[in-house]
Amino acid sequence: MRSEYTESTYQLHSISVLKTIFCSFSWRFSSRLKVQSSADFARFLDNVKSNTPAEEQKVAALEVINRLIPERAHEFTVEINTSLPISFKISKRSEDDKVSITASSGITACKGFYHYLKYYCGCHVSWNEDQLALPEILPLVQLSRTSPSRFVYYQNVCTWSYSFASWTWFEWRRHIDWMALNGITLSLAPVQESIWTEIYRELGLTQKEIDEHIAGPAFLAWQRMGNIRGVGGPLPDTFKDRLDLLQKQVVCEIRRLGGIVALPAFAGHVPVALKRLFPQASFTPVERWNRFSDEECCPLFLEPSDALFQTIGENFLSKVTEQYGSDHIYFADPFNEIQPAEANGDYLKKSAQGIFSAMKTVDDKAVWLLQGWMFVKNPFWSDELLESFLTAIPRGRFLVLDLMSEQYPQYERTNSYYGQPFIWCMLHNFGGTLGMHGSVNNVNVLVPSARERVNSTMVGVGVAPEGIWQNHVMYEFALEMAWNYDSVDEEAWFFRYSTSRYGIVDGQAVDGWEELRNSVYAYKGLDKINGKYTYCRRPSLKLSPWIWYERAMIERAWENFINASEALKTSKLFLRDLVDVTRQALQNRADEIYLVIIQAYNHQQTIAVERMSAQFLDLLADIERILRSDEHFLLGRWIESFKAMGRTDAERHLYEMNARNQVTLWGSSGEIVDYATKQWSGIIEDYFIPRWKVFFDEMITAMKRNSTINNNQVQEKIFKTIEVPFTLDTKIYPVTSEGDSLAISTELYDKWADLRLNIVVPREKPKRMRRRNRKTN
Repeated sequence: MRSEYTESTYQLHSISVLKTIFCSFSWRFSSRLKVQSSADFARFLDNVKSNTPAEEQKVAALEVINRLIPERAHEFTVEINTSLPISFKISKRSEDDKVSITASSGITACKGFYHYLKYYCGCHVSWNEDQLALPEILPLVQLSRTSPSRFVYYQNVCTWSYSFASWTWFEWRRHIDWMALNGITLSLAPVQESIWTEIYRELGLTQKEIDEHIAGPAFLAWQRMGNIRGVGGPLPDTFKDRLDLLQKQVVCEIRRLGGIVALPAFAGHVPVALKRLFPQASFTPVERWNRFSDEECCPLFLEPSDALFQTIGENFLSKVTEQYGSDHIYFADPFNEIQPAEANGDYLKKSAQGIFSAMKTVDDKAVWLLQGWMFVKNPFWSDELLESFLTAIPRGRFLVLDLMSEQYPQYERTNSYYGQPFIWCMLHNFGGTLGMHGSVNNVNVLVPSARERVNSTMVGVGVAPEGIWQNHVMYEFALEMAWNYDSVDEEAWFFRYSTSRYGIVDGQAVDGWEELRNSVYAYKGLDKINGKYTYCRRPSLKLSPWIWYERAMIERAWENFINASEALKTSKLFLRDLVDVTRQALQNRADEIYLVIIQAYNHQQTIAVERMSAQFLDLLADIERILRSDEHFLLGRWIESFKAMGRTDAERHLYEMNARNQVTLWGSSGEIVDYATKQWSGIIEDYFIPRWKVFFDEMITAMKRNSTINNNQVQEKIFKTIEVPFTLDTKIYPVTSEGDSLAISTELYDKWADLRLNIVVPREKPKRMRRRNRKTN
């Protein structure tokens, strides 16, 4: 695609401005606690930094540039000066000069490089596609930027199961480049299964007991957090070895660029069989999580005050740091969706001190990275208990992820976590579900205001989605806010995003993104807004569709995108967005038709139910068609990536079951059914449509018999005849797209956009706080 950007256009709309390296490490540790002074706050965080030499960071940054634009990479130079504040400087004074980037690290050099590509060259780098039509002569530039964020954080412990579970080095290679280009300096490295297997064997557990504890590849995140055990397992040793090798590659490459990785520490969750070996130890049963059976929920919690905790915790972290080195930051989440045994400040203080003691004994410079999610919407955590837990260890030794600051900021309630440093995070997505949504204005306003609060301990900005591959715009916006001191002009930012993404200034595309900005990306409420899409949920009479915007705005965006297609039809990024907008509009239409069906059922209008249910199923078939036309919306890619990890037929079958179950039933008995479901071609055709057909058939049959449908019986029938068979099936699905996205979208617009139904989809639901949030991660 030929870029039609000009420098004057940019100025008008601008905002203020397979290689694996195995490293050897040597570390010294001591365990002496010290009284804190105010200077210690900064000193502890100062230890959380890269130790990679500047020259190696320079080489790694140049490699990123070369992978992205191999034919033009020679036009850029990079210098790293680690004594600088977190910053980059870009310079090109004449047409014959190269673009010179001077930065404080390899990552900030990559961030500066991408800033130049986007804001001066009109280019765009996405998770999975790029638009890199550079001008023939690179624009002149004199620019310096300093970040107000000590850390730019990325990942959620759940991302490793919802999105990364089947990744190879090929996917990680691309993704680490994307992380660097977006200036991400801190991320997670949670792999630990091979180390735990070694420790459990040393302690005396049998292989059967180990297998019953460690979950399958699609469910490892929740086994690591102590929510479940053995779900989707047993996990073969070959898979553990694969994960271990892959994490070594990932960690080393992030560190080469000057990035930091948080490694796992012991949080206290252990196999139930450990009680057989240590009957005198202080174990607490973990409460049932999301209706899982005793066989799958839950592990035991070894009290941090117990001597056995210290023995296991020190052994584990010693092996972790020996295996992966250390940046002196470790994550541990003892009570993530787990109720502590006692609502007692002294108990929580001792728990925090016990967990940290095991870290500090191994690494005297240790900083504990803590997910703040356990405090959100959980009435257990009174202000007094929060303060007891957070002040149990010295200031600067906790680094708290305020995990969903865009909706539930806990830094306000805790007055900046009682003096502990925190990172402002946008969580945004649960389960990797699709559906356009976001809170642009919240992010834009709250990030700078959080920094400016009196006595603020905010030290960075992060994005923490449970799953990626959706709503790309939200993550690029939030990550740019990590580098902005003030709020930005949102309209100008969206103009830049859309025109850089497609490489052309097209008025219709710009207008389409304005409609999206003012509708799906303008949410400001308190309800969890994604994953509750009607046709993706188990059929019921009791579903409650709702939207927070005018449905007509999405249809106008859809029309704008179709009208922009003549200029943009060769852009893969545009076609992907066109499919997504089409999917969103049809998703809204499904909500409307469902409400008409329920209304007709309640009034015993059998003919209307028959007619509208047929229309609903026809709509789902059309959603299947549009999704099948783009490779990013295919179930086959997900399943085949899991199967590719297997070395035997048995392993391939196990991994495929994991892949299918996570995106449908989420548990053998549908314990968290539809939580992580996807709007993908294949799932629509063989899962959603059959479920709704059974439901409608039962509804119509009941009406003709002048009786009422038994919702529970119908759902049980769906479970047995559709859902369970789907998770155990081995049908092969396509991994390449089929059909012309533009032609199909245009056809479906003509078919569905003008349909008028005598129903109003409710706008935002009434706000109500549930007693406890039972499932979020």
